[in-house]
Amino acid sequence: MKLSRILLFILITGLTTSSFAHGKKEDKSNQMMVNTETEVGEIVAELHTALRSSDEATIRSILADDVLIFEGSGAERSLEEYASHHMKSDMKFLKNMATELLERNIMIHGDIAVSSSRSKMTGKYKNKDFNKVTVETLILKKAKGGWKIIRIHWS
Repeated sequence: MKLSRILLFILITGLTTSSFAHGKKEDKSNQMMVNTETEVGEIVAELHTALRSSDEATIRSILADDVLIFEGSGAERSLEEYASHHMKSDMKFLKNMATELLERNIMIHGDIAVSSSRSKMTGKYKNKDFNKVTVETLILKKAKGGWKIIRIHWS
């Protein structure tokens, strides 16, 4: 019973604090780009540059062999599966898009890092106009050779 009261107190306190925080007018610019100047942030930026410039060698050096990629309703369960299916179409698509990074928040905990981003994409591809906000989550793991992306979720 005592544990339930403690959990209830934490829940109520967390919600109350969160509610007050939303009412404040704060400078959110520092909250929109978090840890982007880190080694992990550089790897994340390098992936996007490589995809836009069709640099398959760099993409292969950044993604883990057993990377799991969720995009739309599909999944690719390795670097080789991604390279043989959607990598080329992703590169062609991104060449035609102007991308504005809206926010990126990177959390690093030991050998694991999570990058959460929102970007605005505009352009034309296959005679179709695009103007949408996209969301990305990357999970990276530090290995002997440096950071590798082990999970991707694009929507």
